[in-house]
Amino acid sequence: MTRKNICIIDTEFFTLNFNYIPNMPITKSDLINETAVSCGMTRDYVRISIEQFFDVVKDIIKAGNSLEMRGFGTFSPKTCNPRLGRNLQTGEFIPLAASKSMNFKFSPELKAEIAGSKVPSKRVLIRELEEIGSP
Repeated sequence: MTRKNICIIDTEFFTLNFNYIPNMPITKSDLINETAVSCGMTRDYVRISIEQFFDVVKDIIKAGNSLEMRGFGTFSPKTCNPRLGRNLQTGEFIPLAASKSMNFKFSPELKAEIAGSKVPSKRVLIRELEEIGSP
């Protein structure tokens, strides 16, 4: 049974266990389906929203700016200088041009959540104190 069959036939299983096939990457289509089901929106609306978000991130990185999303992480551009590479078969040196790529750095909160530790962020502690009220 392929991933698409599971997704279409059993959407309840899909929403309860998003990473249902071990070592298999989640595709953009899977992300759209999961978001649509969990938010109760149409897939077309979610697809347009997600694609628009990716376009905005690309435009920000192309402009040389970083995108910081508190509690999630930071997308930032990275520039690699030109350098000499080597062809391993012939041993010949080859000039490699400068290139641009993108880095992603996890936020401390997301890193702790992925690691499974329960380290609350300062923001969470402040929110809890505001709900309780000052002594």
